[in-house]
Amino acid sequence: MNLSGIAALLALVGIPASVLIARWQMRTTLKQAELAHRTALEAAEASRRSTLELAEANHRNALEAARDNVEAERMRWEVEARRAAYSLFQSTLSRFRRALFSANFDSDEVRRAFDEMHDGIHEVDEVGPREVAAIAGTIFGRCRGLLMEVSFHRLPSLEERIEAWQTEVKPLRTELDEAIQGVITGPWHHREISD
Repeated sequence: MNLSGIAALLALVGIPASVLIARWQMRTTLKQAELAHRTALEAAEASRRSTLELAEANHRNALEAARDNVEAERMRWEVEARRAAYSLFQSTLSRFRRALFSANFDSDEVRRAFDEMHDGIHEVDEVGPREVAAIAGTIFGRCRGLLMEVSFHRLPSLEERIEAWQTEVKPLRTELDEAIQGVITGPWHHREISD
């Protein structure tokens, strides 16, 4: 074989070797691309999971904040409703006392004041708590007793009416004032709405 034949033979052997080398390089490149693709998919999935977890945590935090705001608003409303009911009852009780102690005593005026107090006691019952409503109810009952005494002329003099007030109602009124103060200054201790 001459030199051109050897060159031709080497060229023929070189073609399949080049094809084999090219094929091996192509497979390696495909494997690297597939590995890069899988890595990118895993990174994207991890990113999606962490973003989803973050979004869920933010949603939970927003719900908690909203719940806390609603609870704070409810408590504020509850305290304001209680203040208004207590104030109404206290003012009707004062009006009853003034009518009872009036120098120009009028049993009809005492009766009207008692009727207003009747409305006030229902307001206190609605807003609670039980402790305050029970004391207010006892005061109301004692005032009813005083009204009956006055109606049957058993307490004709101012001194007798004052003494009856001092013994029957005044100690309870002090107790009511203290109970109300405890509710108004510390609403977190009295979480019941209306019992």
